[in-house]
Amino acid sequence: MDRKKIIVVGIDFGEPSERALRAAIDLASEGDGAELHAIYVEQPPADVLNAYALPPPPSLERDVARLRDLALERVREAIAVRGALRLRSLTVHGAIGVPAREIARFAAEMSADLVVVGTHGRRGLDRAFLGSVAEKTIRLCGCPVLVVREKDHPAVQKEPEIEPPCAACVQRRFETKGKELWCARHAEHHPRAHAYSYDDLSSDASRPWGFTS
Repeated sequence: MDRKKIIVVGIDFGEPSERALRAAIDLASEGDGAELHAIYVEQPPADVLNAYALPPPPSLERDVARLRDLALERVREAIAVRGALRLRSLTVHGAIGVPAREIARFAAEMSADLVVVGTHGRRGLDRAFLGSVAEKTIRLCGCPVLVVREKDHPAVQKEPEIEPPCAACVQRRFETKGKELWCARHAEHHPRAHAYSYDDLSSDASRPWGFTS
């Protein structure tokens, strides 16, 4: 018998992780179904030297209970939309430590086939200052990681359009039957001049390639 597929999803109760939970439930309900494990990681204060040596804080127990309620709610929503799910099981877990590290550690312990995490999709300084749990999870995990984010294709991210040809250059080539390529302005040497071009192969040994501007 084939081993059951195991999916791990990291949850921090933010909207990105809720999208990740919905996606993980959908994925675990495909085909023959999969085991789904949702994990919440509580990061200890910076002044705690060895959080592993301390008993779990009461807040972790409350957050695991909150995660259980959230997971059951999302499963009911999925059933209402899709009908019966092929989800084999859903188990919630709590851990203490650095989120990306603990998610990767837990995935290794479970021999997970896939890890699902959410992201805000921040760029630039926002990502640099806040860090990226998703990015660190990808680096640390020994299995595929699916990063779930809200669909957004801003127009400003389109590839820059190619500038149209200079009308004066086109006219000059027509008038000279191709003997001259550029208009007076673009024939000058300045930062916005056109690219350099090769002439036909020259018989002049001093200018074998006739490199011109």
